[in-house]
Amino acid sequence: MPSGKTHDRVNLVSTAAIGIAGYYYGFDLFEILAFCSGSIVATFWFSPDLDLRYSRPVKRWGKLSFIWWPYSLVIPHRGISHIPIVGIITRFGYIFLIFSLLWFLITGALYNTGLSPPTLKPSLLFNNPYIWPFLLGVLFADTLHIILDWLWTSLKRQMKPRRRR
Repeated sequence: MPSGKTHDRVNLVSTAAIGIAGYYYGFDLFEILAFCSGSIVATFWFSPDLDLRYSRPVKRWGKLSFIWWPYSLVIPHRGISHIPIVGIITRFGYIFLIFSLLWFLITGALYNTGLSPPTLKPSLLFNNPYIWPFLLGVLFADTLHIILDWLWTSLKRQMKPRRRR
């Protein structure tokens, strides 16, 4: 499979090309920025390689990288995380679960101290007109990563000398 640097470079160049093409064809600038932002977030922090405990995307989480250790134990490399759409849903679902547990712990602690926690407004996220271009950018980067892995593996198999019997 390609190195992490190769994945990063291909995704960034492809994202820039899509952004320039989108601008050329008259797409809204904020939609283009949302798409490119989603692609960059997926490339650097939500890569399919989060299923490898010591991968570059895991290391980019810094002190929070431990969050992905259980994920890497449960999800084998190139398993479900390397299936387009399903993989990104799995990773977003996992991080949503982690942050939900954290949210419940914090709100429980605040209630116990007599403070009221702030209210979350999911409608702010889902009524945002740029959420779909952002998610499309995430899906683009994720799928590009998976295609690059598949192409690399296919080329290696073809280049490998075959043994005669």
